[in-house]
Amino acid sequence: MSAPAQSRIPTPGDLARRQTGIASPTAEPAPSPAAPETQAPEPQAPPAEEARPVCHRPMYEPRPLTAEEAIAPGVLMDTEFFRTVFRYCLTRSGLPPHARLIAHELLARANDKNGRLGPKQPFLDQLAHATGLTEAQTGVALQVLYTRGWIAYRPACPDDRQPLYDLVIPALELERARGRRYLHQEP
Repeated sequence: MSAPAQSRIPTPGDLARRQTGIASPTAEPAPSPAAPETQAPEPQAPPAEEARPVCHRPMYEPRPLTAEEAIAPGVLMDTEFFRTVFRYCLTRSGLPPHARLIAHELLARANDKNGRLGPKQPFLDQLAHATGLTEAQTGVALQVLYTRGWIAYRPACPDDRQPLYDLVIPALELERARGRRYLHQEP
């Protein structure tokens, strides 16, 4: 009597050969059909998993906006958080790199829920020092953020050196971001 042959564990190469139909050089020869009673019965494959029902979400259609509405501050839904949506929109926007850098620095100092900068918001020289830009580059970046609708100025006290500002998400960028997120979301 001989010892039963040990079956070997298939490798990824064996699995690839099975799919392409190439015989493995180390594979055991196929048993002859003459001796079916000496073979052990093959284990049954587990039943195929039932496909999960697919819930189709309606496609998000960004609303058409006029030029004034496009740069106006967008309104967040109850399920959206300002910080995450602002960062998502900012990284996908067409803003110049210096403006994005300043916006990220301001976002780090802003309120998480509404984007308001506190009473100790940074001055131009503090922003320039924090980002490594010159004061002129920082001023230009702030102006770009304002003209494209990413910053809203608040009236300041007459004795303040600079006006107060808040971070906002332009309605156009918010609509674009919602469209992108809903297109790529899994059901």
